[in-house]
Amino acid sequence: MSEDLRHRVSGEQLEQTKTLNQQQPASLDTELALMAIGPEFVLTFPILRGTYRIGRSADCRIQIDTSSISRCHASLTFHHNGVELTDLGSTNGTRYGARSIAPDESVAIEVGVPFHLGDVMLILQPRPEGQRPRRIWSFGYFEGRLEDECVRADQSGGQFGLAHIHLTSAPERVPQCFAAALRSVDVVGAYVDRQYMVLLVNASLSEAQAVADRLLRAVEAVGAGARIGLAHFPHDGRNPDALAARARFLALGKDVSPSDGAAVVVDPRMRELHELTARIASADISVLLMGETGVGKEIFARRLHELSPRADKPYVRINCAALADSLMESELFGHERGAFTGAVHANPGLLLSANGGTVFFDEIGEMPAALQTKLLRVLEESTVRPVGGVTPQVIDVRFIAATNRDLEREMARGRFRQDLYYRLNAATIVIPPLRERKEEVKPLAEHFIRQYCAVTQRLPEPRLSEAALAQLVAYPWPGNVRELRNVIERSVVLCTTECIGVEHLPGEKMGSTFLSYPNAATSSVKQLAPSVDLPALGAAVDEEVAERERITDALNACAGNQTQAAKMLGISRRTLINRMEKYGLPRPRKPTKQ
Repeated sequence: MSEDLRHRVSGEQLEQTKTLNQQQPASLDTELALMAIGPEFVLTFPILRGTYRIGRSADCRIQIDTSSISRCHASLTFHHNGVELTDLGSTNGTRYGARSIAPDESVAIEVGVPFHLGDVMLILQPRPEGQRPRRIWSFGYFEGRLEDECVRADQSGGQFGLAHIHLTSAPERVPQCFAAALRSVDVVGAYVDRQYMVLLVNASLSEAQAVADRLLRAVEAVGAGARIGLAHFPHDGRNPDALAARARFLALGKDVSPSDGAAVVVDPRMRELHELTARIASADISVLLMGETGVGKEIFARRLHELSPRADKPYVRINCAALADSLMESELFGHERGAFTGAVHANPGLLLSANGGTVFFDEIGEMPAALQTKLLRVLEESTVRPVGGVTPQVIDVRFIAATNRDLEREMARGRFRQDLYYRLNAATIVIPPLRERKEEVKPLAEHFIRQYCAVTQRLPEPRLSEAALAQLVAYPWPGNVRELRNVIERSVVLCTTECIGVEHLPGEKMGSTFLSYPNAATSSVKQLAPSVDLPALGAAVDEEVAERERITDALNACAGNQTQAAKMLGISRRTLINRMEKYGLPRPRKPTKQ
């Protein structure tokens, strides 16, 4: 923030404070806020009663992370008849008006009169009467917004954050913290009691982390305990279920998300695929895993590694959608010291760090064309040349790749190299969607109940009612196993009895009759390498064409009613409109009045 802008902001805040004080006399019965104005920031903290330590340290109830403020700089104490400011032995001093406050000295201050900690100006002021708590949307509406944001970011190359907030205590004023800490574009949704989700729109990873940190400080400033988990698009996933699962699990204090049901194999086709995976694992050939989002491709990748002779060597997962184009080459192939600005140390790269083991390229269809060419050279020559290096280094790595895209169609459009495709798919495993293996819904749901209750230490474990199970089986699960896990975990939180009923399921998307989904892929393995005796596989169905047909069928069945069609498809109305625009489907018009 420039000096002129800082002075202008300070002047504006002081004028607002004077106006507020004229409208409403300052008193300790007034709801207060502490505004901090620094060289590069303006922060607002909601204030209740008690003592607030202010400083850089995370142990302070009001944390202001700037160099001129000491780790524990000063404190504000609210008495029944006034406010007291105390310097706690700061390095750069505490000033109230023209007076410098000595270490450990306390002085009475007035609401609306600024004081300084280092070069940060702070003003204790009444909260504006017109400032209402941030609107908190229903879970159903928030789910639709999250899905829309995933579609928008995927089409535009954008990014955003998703925060999951779990309150360990919930004072009445906690929702007002959202107004103080969040940006105007951010969206808050209720998850369950004492848990919220926040969509951090158009936020880079660092920006999303800054907002989440500010929100946590604001919640703690009103005396609440809270845990926040943060997921980021595309770093942690490209669909609502993956992002929500990641954020929610981090809020529970776990570093990684639980598996998507690796221990449950009931469907005969899935048993065949697992048996086939065991045979392929020992062959040490490249494998391409195909299937819709959330079907469990990473489970198969890990199984291929764990059953292979390389099981005791490194397993490295690389999310191609999460790496920035400008950094992907150095992250994969490494770089020499001084190869580019900021390369102060040599980096061996992810491929060389996996030497002797397995590299899993998740979402390989998102890899830029330039890197596809370099990766092909690695597969053909088994060597890696770091950025800025001269001498190639030999590597011994098994490659596994996964995608939810139709790579044959991507090749036809010139978006994926044909020679790389044939190098990667010595064997191709196509995992069927959950809607094609309905008999696994019940055991998977019961598995997720046990898993989540173990994580949260809940006993006894609730069971599924017959009505709830029937609705789970009838639902088409566009997000597959990962979506089922999310629904079950939220239902366990909502359920306070021994039985999970229909009322604990997300009724907005599961309470209607759904269209049956066409097969998105055939569950078998494509034979492309003569040395591996595997069954043949037909071409994957064009997913976009199938989705367009589903939307058209739903609109026809509902006589053009978009709200009913969205319910039938299990998506929000906003998402339906976005998809209609994407596929060029005309929106039905209301009949004109005669």
